[in-house]
Amino acid sequence: MSEYSGGCACGAVRYSANAEPLNALHCHCRQCQHATGTGHSSLFVMPKEAVAISGELRFFDQRADDGSTVSRGFCPLCGSPVLGFTSGKPDILLIAAASLDNPALFHPKRIVFAQNAHAWDYMDPALPKN
Repeated sequence: MSEYSGGCACGAVRYSANAEPLNALHCHCRQCQHATGTGHSSLFVMPKEAVAISGELRFFDQRADDGSTVSRGFCPLCGSPVLGFTSGKPDILLIAAASLDNPALFHPKRIVFAQNAHAWDYMDPALPKN
C-alpha cells in the first residue's frame, strides 16, 4: 500500500491515510470551479475511518445539486484547500490531490460534471465522463 499523506501549504494541517483510494476524479462542477479558482478540482476519495487529521480546518458549506451539503475544508492560516465531505455520503472524505506529499500517487479514473467544463480546461479524452 502506498503512503497517502499530505497537508496544507504552511504545514499547520496534516493528514495520513491507511487505505487505498476508493476513487480518483476531476470534478468540473461550478462549486469546485469557484472553490479552486480554476476549471476543476482533482480529488481522491478515501474511507473516512482510514484518515487521520491533525491541525485545524475551517469549513465552508454549500448545497450540492443532489440536495446534500458539501463541506469544503481549508487551512485557516494559508487558505489551502485540503479535504471535504458530503452529507450524501458520510463515510467518505474527498481529499485535494495537490495536497498530497507525493502528488504522483494521484491517478484520475473519471471526470464528473463534464458538461460544466470550460473549453480552456483540458479534459483527458481517455477518461470516462459523466
